[in-house]
Amino acid sequence: MRITLVVHQFPPNYFTGTEQYAFGVGKELQRRGHDVDVFTLEPAFDEASGPWRESREMVEGLPVRRINFWWNIGRDWQRMEYRHPYMAEVFAKHIAERDSDVVHSFHLKYVGADLIDRVEEQRRPLVVSLMDFWFLCPRFILMEPGGSPCGCPESWEPCQDQKILEEWRSSPVAAEIEALHRASRGESQPAWALRNKVSTMLERSDYLMQRLRKADTIVAPTRFLGSVFADKGAPAERIRHLSYGVDTGHLAKEVAARRDPDRPLTFGFFGSYSPHKGPHVLVDAMAQVEGDCGVVLRGRMKDFPDFSEPLKKRADADKRIDMKGPFARDELASALAEIDVLIVPSMWHENAPFVVLEARAAGLPVLASRFGGLSEVVRDEVDGELFEAGDSADLARRLQRLIDEPDRLKRYRAAVAPPKTLQTAVDEFEAVYGDARRR
Repeated sequence: MRITLVVHQFPPNYFTGTEQYAFGVGKELQRRGHDVDVFTLEPAFDEASGPWRESREMVEGLPVRRINFWWNIGRDWQRMEYRHPYMAEVFAKHIAERDSDVVHSFHLKYVGADLIDRVEEQRRPLVVSLMDFWFLCPRFILMEPGGSPCGCPESWEPCQDQKILEEWRSSPVAAEIEALHRASRGESQPAWALRNKVSTMLERSDYLMQRLRKADTIVAPTRFLGSVFADKGAPAERIRHLSYGVDTGHLAKEVAARRDPDRPLTFGFFGSYSPHKGPHVLVDAMAQVEGDCGVVLRGRMKDFPDFSEPLKKRADADKRIDMKGPFARDELASALAEIDVLIVPSMWHENAPFVVLEARAAGLPVLASRFGGLSEVVRDEVDGELFEAGDSADLARRLQRLIDEPDRLKRYRAAVAPPKTLQTAVDEFEAVYGDARRR
């Protein structure tokens, strides 16, 4: 099959969960003899050498078409986050020239859901993997700006650009702007004017859900994620629950060989230093924990400096906490060997973070927030524990119990089962592609 993968960013410069999965799936499909290519964005939006730049390259043997555009190429930057007509036309020519048998989308942020219309017009099968809540939520994590999980309520206002919202509410023609939006029926035009920016906000949800419903198959990695989308109008009969697969090789043996047997019990956090990932909950919990133990935190500080810099000061005040930068992919085994238990204190409705699957592949128990898809990948009191999201006291109590009861940790470690392999996941994707083509 000729398969085109679409994703909002791609290695080597980007290698978080979504890009990692798209890359792994593409390489495995290619290994099986499929003709695979990647259509992606390079999300650096300053004007460098013209408003529109493209490159064609090979990333470890995968053909990649990478597009980069100046953020002022359009008249409404917020609209380009989900609608990009020119990108859609470029993509339409791309799949026509390749004569792609299947298009598989992993993420469309700043690529634009207009691509789905072009796939439909050419009558090509489309598979959409839901990697987060982007089709429903402009913040993609189902959290209000203040940091509270919202659960995707009927009220859309908390998730929108608050400056535009306030400008609209204070406008003397606010009612007229709303009337214009309703009259446009989702067909307003991008512009700098307030009425156009308001329409961009109001149209987003319906526009994206209408495009998602065109997919032949919608893949949800957790039942929780699938149920949220089904409740919001996605066709339940086309939603497939297919958990992630990871290519870990001999990770468990590598981690065991590199582990220092003389170090104290060590807890770990791997992820971006951001409020929704919750590393502060672990730091707060450690202030309530006694005994010989340690914490290793690994992540990028530059993404949320206003959050990460105060966090580092608090972490540095406790000699047991070692706050480091991120690690490269080839350092995964070494990073996992530094810890005994992975802590996932997420404050948002996580799906199934790849770091949890990698920890399981290494034989490590996981303590995670009782939230979203995390409760599907951690078996409470069997191979790890679930604690109340944001509750540092609850987490501290569980950390203390692992320190005081070493047999509990041994029991959890013995119960850890390896995750689905990437090969099994691609077996499932091949079947999905076949079904989509027959339909």
